[in-house]
Amino acid sequence: MKNNLVAGILAHVDAGKTTLSESLLFNTGVIKSAGRVDSKNTYLDTDQVERSKGITIYSKNARLPISDSSDLILIDTPGHVDFSTETERALSVLDFAILLISGSSGVQPHTKTLWNLLKIYNIPTLIFVNKMDMPGTDSDKLLSEIKSKLSDSVVAFSDFSNEEYITRAEERVYEDVASCDETVMDKFLSDGSLNNDDINKLFYERKIFPLFFGSALKNQGVDIFIDFLRKINPINEANQNQDEFGAMVYKISHDDQGKRLTYLKVTSGSLKVKSMLGEEKVNELRAYSGIKYTSLSEATKGDVVAIPGLNNTHAGDTFGCAKNRFSSVLAPAISYAVHYPKDMDNTRMLQILTELQDEDPSLNVAYNSETREINVSLMGDIQTEVLKNTLITRYGVDVTFSDGKICYKETIDGSAIGVGHFEPLRHYAEAQIKLEPLERGAGMEYDADLSTDLLDKNWQRLILTHMQERWHRGVLIGAPLTDVKLTLVAGKAHVKHTEGGDFRQATYRSIRQGLMKLREMGACRILEPYYEYTLRIPDNLVGRAMTDIASMNGTSSITDNDYENNLTTLTGKAPVSTMNGYLKEVTAYSKGLGELSLSLAGYELCHNEEEVIASHPYNPESDIRNTPDSVFCMHGAGTVIPWNQVDEYKHVAYDESLGTASLISDKESLNLSKAANEKRKQFEKTTNDDLFVSTEEIDQILTQNSLANASVQRKNWGYRPSKPKPVADVVYKGTVYKEKYMLVDGYNLIFAWEELGSLAKESLNAASGKLNDLLCNYQAITGINLIVVYDAYKLKGHKTEENPYHNITVVYTKEAQTADQYIERYANKHAGKYDITVVTSDGLEQVIIRGQGCKLISSREFIKHMEVTSKEFNELHGVK
Repeated sequence: MKNNLVAGILAHVDAGKTTLSESLLFNTGVIKSAGRVDSKNTYLDTDQVERSKGITIYSKNARLPISDSSDLILIDTPGHVDFSTETERALSVLDFAILLISGSSGVQPHTKTLWNLLKIYNIPTLIFVNKMDMPGTDSDKLLSEIKSKLSDSVVAFSDFSNEEYITRAEERVYEDVASCDETVMDKFLSDGSLNNDDINKLFYERKIFPLFFGSALKNQGVDIFIDFLRKINPINEANQNQDEFGAMVYKISHDDQGKRLTYLKVTSGSLKVKSMLGEEKVNELRAYSGIKYTSLSEATKGDVVAIPGLNNTHAGDTFGCAKNRFSSVLAPAISYAVHYPKDMDNTRMLQILTELQDEDPSLNVAYNSETREINVSLMGDIQTEVLKNTLITRYGVDVTFSDGKICYKETIDGSAIGVGHFEPLRHYAEAQIKLEPLERGAGMEYDADLSTDLLDKNWQRLILTHMQERWHRGVLIGAPLTDVKLTLVAGKAHVKHTEGGDFRQATYRSIRQGLMKLREMGACRILEPYYEYTLRIPDNLVGRAMTDIASMNGTSSITDNDYENNLTTLTGKAPVSTMNGYLKEVTAYSKGLGELSLSLAGYELCHNEEEVIASHPYNPESDIRNTPDSVFCMHGAGTVIPWNQVDEYKHVAYDESLGTASLISDKESLNLSKAANEKRKQFEKTTNDDLFVSTEEIDQILTQNSLANASVQRKNWGYRPSKPKPVADVVYKGTVYKEKYMLVDGYNLIFAWEELGSLAKESLNAASGKLNDLLCNYQAITGINLIVVYDAYKLKGHKTEENPYHNITVVYTKEAQTADQYIERYANKHAGKYDITVVTSDGLEQVIIRGQGCKLISSREFIKHMEVTSKEFNELHGVK
């Protein structure tokens, strides 16, 4: 078994990254001659767009046999800023990185972005300074710049002198290495030398960053670099069982035949063909090198393989004992509306974009069901062009994009404890979560800090899962929340009534209630994306440029003067919203002599927060999907309590000064004000206790009556009244039978069903006809009244059609009405009369089921239910 290592090669655009990859492939015998970017014959950039533009767009793999016992799996990543998220996804599987810097341009803004990413991911890094054959390059000056801008722990292992690339004297290298660590320095002073293990250890601990000079195009200095690569030995992570299987997915793509490929790295143990990965079988293991691959029967630790045919995997997924290293630091700063052909169904367009989002999760495909607008997030013009080209070549769909909108985020600058309580009839969960601000760029952090005496560990883990399973909206403009630490500090479960979904509701409501508290305190803030720029312009235009940047609310400083060419270099930061498009201005007023390079520098406080809030109307209390209110059970019925009164009804008291939580007893009513107690007592006095039935009494009744037990329904608890209202007197009268109706979103179900989805690509009418026949069979078996609804809102002047089809009803909506809207209206109108179930998927962010008492089943669950129902019917009647 080989001890393979995975290395990624990273660089700013035009640093010669692909050329260095070709040189490494040539020197290790993988290819007979090195390709050239300008000749469009490179080993790794095989995509048509990549070759036409001369840039890397998709990360690619190559296997380099660097020794008899190990292969180096090289992942070539995009250098252009627009594809930074593709680069970041590859970082999660690297053992070490090779950072390329152009000797002719030095450290660029994007170089620093990549360096910061490598620091966040804690990846050991080598530095290769390329293009040293270019006139004017100075190795001493470049080394000094790199050490000052990146790290003082950069150590030169090779030198460039008198047009020759040489290995530095061991004594000088050892001295520089030893200066980076006290323990190694003691050894060096004692023994007078160091060995490869010492250097290997410091390299993996990121205490040294070896640097090499060379010219990839002329294949100079590369041999010295390869000699060092051969000396890097794999290390095992502490406390990790090397025999236990672990793997991490970092990329999804499709091969030439359209098969879905899942790229993953085996982090420990092994993966064999025909074994199960999650709930799916591995039928093939491909080890790619360029466009060619070798089929493996088994992939072992360190192998990077592509598995065709898996449908439920996504970038960032982990299996077995593997740890998720993916942080998603980089994100697009601008969102665009997608304009697609008028004769194309929006559901089909969404399906296509969702498939592409599998390959690039940063697209953040979003659908607004009210405006029927589809939005995608993109990094820049080049990515926009590539996406447009992909849609044409792969799907035959020609789209345009609207002017972009800035992707804002929200954060907090204060702390609060949110309380979420979810207690409709026969359900129970309470969670209290502390929200605290983190430093800028930290992202989201999650923790639990409470005793298992109060809440069992399994419930605590479940709440932590719910914290992390979605991105949370802010309460100013509804933008994603970031740079916040969420800590579970208190909670309560019910031995008999708590279900897993109850804590999901309590968790979400707790976070929202905490944000609403902070909003009232004025402690919620909006963040906007910033560019880090380098502007090189003629000396006489420096004043103009600095004035422009100041008016953009940016910063600027002079970092370099080229007196020979009368050019000055300015660097700094500025908001994306103000600097976007400035390149055209620079080109115009400098008459083409100015050069502007931009790199995303993360998010900072918004410079015009009030204007942004005014232009993004958002009412957090009306956001039904993200309600801050809680549901409490009072006298056997659920009552919605507004967020600003929830603390008066909570069941657990948390003492922030002591950091302890305790249950609130009826006698003590800990941490509740006298006014709150009086309010609760007054609320209870307004009702006749003799007419109410307790939860325990209801349980007893339902246990004795199977019919009643079968009719218990979960309600949609998104809706709340404007203030808590005592429920009407309730007397148990048994269960009233309601005729059963089922409403099916037709196109939604078609594209959730693999067989019908494939048929729909050929003919949507054939797919809908097939679905109608299947639903007829289902209705005949179950006897339920079934209505299937199809979108026809794009047909001008079309009126609602409700046509009987055998034993079901087929509905085509009227102009300007979606299937979602039809179903919602029908449910609201008839919920009190019928027992209604709606079949739809949550994937399109639909706003269905606002009517009280309706049931919801996802499309995928319904497909499984239909298959089971049909199978049982056939077995019962002897049908084969």
